[in-house]
Amino acid sequence: MKCIECGDEDVEIIEKDGQEAYKCSNGHINQRMIKNKGLEYYREDDEIIHRSVGAIIVNDGKALLLKRRKYPYKYSIPAGHLEEGEDPDRAVAREVMEETGIERPYKEFEQIFRGKIDDPCRRGCDVHDWNLYSLELEDRPETASNEEAERLEWIDLSEIEDRELTAPTEKFLVEKDLL
Repeated sequence: MKCIECGDEDVEIIEKDGQEAYKCSNGHINQRMIKNKGLEYYREDDEIIHRSVGAIIVNDGKALLLKRRKYPYKYSIPAGHLEEGEDPDRAVAREVMEETGIERPYKEFEQIFRGKIDDPCRRGCDVHDWNLYSLELEDRPETASNEEAERLEWIDLSEIEDRELTAPTEKFLVEKDLL
């Protein structure tokens, strides 16, 4: 992990106003740091592109969103980076389980989008190559958030635009209307 301002590798995780931040030994405090090790990424035109997956999970006209406690501190679909060498189809099931507690076989997820989106992340990358999936649930399962979320909420699809959304969540649910 490196400081996004000065490249210092002596970085500690701190809490600032109830949200995760990073402080280097030079005193810089940021919401973002640089961390590529262990992630699936590639370079294009001298820019690092992280590979990511996400899922739009819907039940009874409501989508499951998490209110992030890590940058970006907004509402998001369950999503995350691919680990090195990881298959996107399996990664989406892992991310959904980690962030929501919902365990489903990867074959139940339907891929509905693949492409690059401007999407600054806490790991220092500004563009992500997304694999987006949908999962329609007949019954609403018990959910449990991990350390990345303040809370999970089932939000009526007609009210999603009223929330402060992450860039990909805004693109997928509002601009592209992928539901």
